[in-house]
Amino acid sequence: MSNPAEEAERLADVTEASLPDGAADELLGALLRVASDLLGVPVSGVSLVGEREQFFRAAQGLKASPVPRGLAPCTYAIQRPDEVMVVPDLAADPRFRSNPLVAGDPGLRFYAGAPLRGPRGGVIGTLGVLDRVPRSLAPAQAARLQDLARGISAALSLRHATREVHRAARTDSLTGALNRMALEEMLAADDPRNLGLLMIDLDGFKPINDTYGHAGGDRVLVEVASRLRRTVRPGDAVVRLGGDEFLVVTRGIERPAAGIGLAARIHAALAESFVLNGSSLTLRASIGFAAMPWHAADLPALMERADAALYAAKRAGRGITHAAGTAAEGEALGRAALEARLREAFAPGGIAPFHLAFQPIASLSTGEVTSAEALLRWRTENGFCLRPSELLPVIEGLGYSGALDRWVLGETCRLLARGDAPCPVAVNASASTFGVPGFDAEVAAALREHGLTGECLVIEMTESSLVGDAEAALANMHGLARLGVRVVLDDFGGGHGTLARLRDYPFHAIKIDRSLVTGCADGAQGLALMEAVADMAQAFSIPAVAEGVEDAAQLAVLSRLGVERAQGFLLSRPLPWEELEAAATAMPARLRAMLAEQASSVLP
Repeated sequence: MSNPAEEAERLADVTEASLPDGAADELLGALLRVASDLLGVPVSGVSLVGEREQFFRAAQGLKASPVPRGLAPCTYAIQRPDEVMVVPDLAADPRFRSNPLVAGDPGLRFYAGAPLRGPRGGVIGTLGVLDRVPRSLAPAQAARLQDLARGISAALSLRHATREVHRAARTDSLTGALNRMALEEMLAADDPRNLGLLMIDLDGFKPINDTYGHAGGDRVLVEVASRLRRTVRPGDAVVRLGGDEFLVVTRGIERPAAGIGLAARIHAALAESFVLNGSSLTLRASIGFAAMPWHAADLPALMERADAALYAAKRAGRGITHAAGTAAEGEALGRAALEARLREAFAPGGIAPFHLAFQPIASLSTGEVTSAEALLRWRTENGFCLRPSELLPVIEGLGYSGALDRWVLGETCRLLARGDAPCPVAVNASASTFGVPGFDAEVAAALREHGLTGECLVIEMTESSLVGDAEAALANMHGLARLGVRVVLDDFGGGHGTLARLRDYPFHAIKIDRSLVTGCADGAQGLALMEAVADMAQAFSIPAVAEGVEDAAQLAVLSRLGVERAQGFLLSRPLPWEELEAAATAMPARLRAMLAEQASSVLP
């Protein structure tokens, strides 16, 4: 008798073998006709033993209902998987004389069964030959019956392997959710009426990968998929689109409110804490919802509307659900449309849809604008302005980071060549650009093309540029220094900045991560962190720039701690190039007034 685990596997094989399949049915029918003709019997069948009953998967010369497992010869035959079981007279055997097929119509008397194996190796039933009169079976006939049984077992295993290949091709290998291929086939076969799509993007997933590595991130994705499957309704499908993006296909939506209700249950399921490497962490998701016929007239439009709704949810603050409107006008691009536009833009001869805005960086001691950061912007035809946090992950995922860096550098140099720049301009270089040998030569070529010197340009890089080819990054820094181009370390203190970086690399300044700036005026801990970073910069004689300054209290703290420069909405929003000179002229008086007002407000 098999143990429970083996029996569970055996029963799984029985279930799969019982599934209808046109090609398999034809093959089984042909083999049963061969068995009947070869052994000269009127009845043959592929008999399967389930948990409580025996039933025929296919039969020749017999139509029979299932019978209790204990009365079936097949039940006893599978206990000796390498032998052919022969019962010369079923009516004379006390085990089988009560079997309805023996005691009643058709009055079977003879049975011989060769066991069949399932794909996992367990014995699932028999190839049986039967007669209405008692008889015997010669050894040669028994051997032929075993040969046919092996052929049927092989056919069932082949069908299982084919199904597994089909399933694997349509299943995400990490999470077990469906993949894009399965989604396309499912949508093509589905009745689109009352079909709803919930597009789900995890918020804050990148820091999990950064902190716990990809193995930790994979464990979270597996758990997310599991929670989604437990939350959706029977008949709904969970699809992993890629990365940390999932889709739930829900059927039978009678009104849009039903989809919003399912989204609320998904938010609740994902809000429960995840435990990773002994640490508890929380995860939120943004969800875009669209359903037919309310939001679209066909499936392609439905996908676009759900995708656009997801992006609207992320722009609205994340962790929420946004339902598509009743008309496409006024909605932003979704990810699929965004990717298509980017491919067009970066194709040879493509026209970049971007423009640059410039945010001044000012000295806290003099108020002078020392530089301005070039920031990427894209205003769509519908009037939405896509932020870098929306654009850059998509651009990076498509492999266009280098192309974008070259466009920003070239556009900045073109504007600087006009001769009306009030200050040097800082451009951001991605890790994949700065960490590659020859970036300094690309900058030199752009400067030469526009007749510029390196003093007009600043390059901002993140510490991730040093993780790959650190020697190439250092060589680029020295090459830029020879050109007169200054290099600034961006996002310092955001989780990865170290003293070793300040000691080993020739940075001209560090930009303090906005997360530290935001909390510097909110309490003793935030103040202490900012003070530590400011002291560190002063100890290395490296100017510190605070980014993301949004209120006067933060500005006062930064000035008191000796942070040299500041950047943020409090001082100036990003501006068109034409407005930068006027903003730089007005900045000293504006900054002095803000600091004086803040100082007077704290006097006793």
